[in-house]
Formats: sequence, structure tokens, C-alpha cells
Amino acid sequence: MSSLPEHDETGARPDPDALALPRAAALVLWSAAYLRGDIGPDDAAVLSQGSGHRQTTGGGEDLFDWMTSLRRLPLAQVHLVLPVAGRIAGLVGPPEAVASALEAEQAIVVSAAGMADHTLVPLTDALGPDGTRGTLVSWRRIPARGGAPAPVPSAGGARDQFLRSLQRAASGTVELDLVPEEAIALQALPATWTSVPLPRHVGPAAEHLLTLAARTLLLADQELETGSVLARGLGEESERREVLRDLRDGAREALTETVGLVIADELG
Repeated sequence: MSSLPEHDETGARPDPDALALPRAAALVLWSAAYLRGDIGPDDAAVLSQGSGHRQTTGGGEDLFDWMTSLRRLPLAQVHLVLPVAGRIAGLVGPPEAVASALEAEQAIVVSAAGMADHTLVPLTDALGPDGTRGTLVSWRRIPARGGAPAPVPSAGGARDQFLRSLQRAASGTVELDLVPEEAIALQALPATWTSVPLPRHVGPAAEHLLTLAARTLLLADQELETGSVLARGLGEESERREVLRDLRDGAREALTETVGLVIADELG
């Protein structure tokens, strides 16, 4: 597999424009660029891995081989799924695929001629004490059982609903320590996320939506985990957590929908 290209022949944006995304979202976008014919499978696989981790060289699914295998499927399509407990729409099974996707809170479902072929899930392990030497990443491929239909694309509306949620949060009285306009440092990314350049065919409108949705999803989730020193009482904290959950869930659905529209060439 080649190293990260230094020039723009691959269709990559410069590193300063790299975007923090769930690993599955990054791989979906770059695999779609490969299927479009914009980039070779080796460079697409490397670029999808992004920055801030150590990539596994043994075990799991080899991303170059996975990329090239997509070409052998009839009418291959890649679908991003960002599931959480109670929200598993898009997962096609078998049970171990659902369980693995829920643990990672992300997966790629690959379909062929309208039928599910397999699920691909990122697996991460810390290198060194507390991950001080990086993150080891591998991918688990789980074949679908015969007869499972491909995931149904979003009917639309998630992005508009998410943007309205952002407006409500900004104009409300609850104080939130979220700044989705600012880039997120690599060291702040969880192991299941990475920072990647975007393929050339991702236009400004899609890039803006991806940026807002991804940053809001990550920041809201982190705020829900850590709690707030701003809240003055149980009532205020309860209201704050409700706003954060609304933002997180809306951002997750908007991110999934936007990636789907990008790879379907419906959003530039």
C-alpha cells in the first residue's frame, strides 16, 4: 500500500482542511471516490485512515483488498450506519454484526444489486498505557445472511432538523460549552474517529454540513459524558442534558444523511 501522497493527484484536499469523522464515515467517502474512478484503491485506503493513530498491518480486513473487492460486486454501494442502542436502522445483521456495530457506534453496510453483502466495522485497541503510543485499528468484515435487503436511504429532512436544533440551542437560555465552528484537536478524538482530507467531489455545501454535524456529534457526546461545571442545579443540568441529547441525535442523523447524499451525487 502506498504512503500518503504529497501532491493533489489523488483528489485530496490539503491537510489543514482535514475533517474529524467517525472512521466508517471517512472510509465510506473515500471508497465512494474510488468507485467514482477519482482515485486508485491504494491511495483511497491510505487517505481514509487519516491522522492521529497507528494503523494495523496484520489481522482484520485489508482495506486495499476490500476496496478492490467492491469492483467485483454487481452495482456495489456503500452505506454509512451510526447506530446506538434503540436506533439501529440500517443494520442488516447477522446478530454479531449488529453487536459489533453497536459497540463501535458505526459500521459500513455494503450492498450488491440491492441486497446486503456484508458489514464492515472498525475495531480499535490502545497502544501503550492509556494509548500513549497511539491506536491500533483493524476492520472486521461480517457477511450478511442471504436475502437481507440493502439499507433504505434516508427520506431527507435530518439536516434541516439538525440546523433548527442548533438555532434553538444558540437562542436558548442553557449554557453549552460547544464551539462546532472550531476544529477539534487530534488528541481530543476518540479511538473510533480520525481526521481525514475530503475527496475532491465533496463540494462546499456538503463540507459545511459534514463539519457542523461531525463536530456537534463529537462535542455533545463528550459533554454528556463529562457533565458541566456551568449548571447551577439539578433542574438546569437536566435541561442542559436534554438539549445536548437533541443536538447529538440530530447531528448523528444529519451526518449519516449528508454522507449518503454525497456518495449518491445529490449534494455538492
